[in-house]
Amino acid sequence: MQSESGLLTVTLLGIFLANQKTVPVKHVVEFKGNLRVLLISCLFIVLSARIEVTQIGQLGWPGVGFLLGLILVVRPLATLASTWGSNLNTAERTFLSLMAPRGIVAAAVTSVFAWEVSDALYQGGQVSGADSMVALTFLVIVGTVAFYGLAAGPVARWLGLTVPSPQGLLIAGASPWVQEFGRTLSEAGVPVLLVDTNYRNVACANMNGIQAQCASILSEFVTEELDLSGIGRFVGMAPNDELNRLAAMEYAHDFGKSEIYQLSPWDRGEGRRESWAPHIRGRILFNDKLTFHELSRRVDEVGWQFKRTKITSEYGFDEFQRSYG
Repeated sequence: MQSESGLLTVTLLGIFLANQKTVPVKHVVEFKGNLRVLLISCLFIVLSARIEVTQIGQLGWPGVGFLLGLILVVRPLATLASTWGSNLNTAERTFLSLMAPRGIVAAAVTSVFAWEVSDALYQGGQVSGADSMVALTFLVIVGTVAFYGLAAGPVARWLGLTVPSPQGLLIAGASPWVQEFGRTLSEAGVPVLLVDTNYRNVACANMNGIQAQCASILSEFVTEELDLSGIGRFVGMAPNDELNRLAAMEYAHDFGKSEIYQLSPWDRGEGRRESWAPHIRGRILFNDKLTFHELSRRVDEVGWQFKRTKITSEYGFDEFQRSYG
């Protein structure tokens, strides 16, 4: 009914799907991710085949000036206006003002515009400047992607916004002994975030100076709303083994399978009839016998404690194992 309305339709559907809460769309997102790479790669080839390198070269210094104007003037002004009154600090706003790569939408839409302009202004002929729209757009795409791609790392480090190697832990559970575990790590300078649905445990952890949030570890709130900067590992320490397993599967996408840990389940057996297949759980913490309830018993009844030891060249890990087993 309306020419070129497909882009608007897809955009509106995307906004609707992302904000509705009735139907889960995670499987759509995963499928779309693979499909998007394939289609965009093909589309870029098709669109770029319409122009030649000489057309980009003919843009000359005015084209370069236009590109620099977008990077140094237009983007900073747009960022300044759109973040006015936000809680972003100066460093974060500066970084945003230097990050705005153009992509497939600009290339596709400009190709349509150039076609329509050329056809409308001069039926059956060619209008000077119409084809340069496509060449200029590809110059902007190549220039901005190259500039932002090469500058992102150095600029982020210069502004102090990078975390060199995220060593922090996202922990499922905030039981008293888990709080002690988290406190020991925090005192050693390791970022720790406890997530539990037990409000009393969360409140107690926060009062003791341990960062904790009252939420389900499987909720979208944790991945979308909480600040996980500096955190690179997940540790399942909840009393519910099924919750630890589900969370381990969930966060393997974010942190990688090698950085997912969980306590040994109470019914972990041997052989083909064991209740836990290796591919649907995290790496077992400590050893197979230290389940949640066994650790709780040793802390409460035996008097186990969490301590930190500085490993040095004189007192290495081998000496530590000889001392403590």
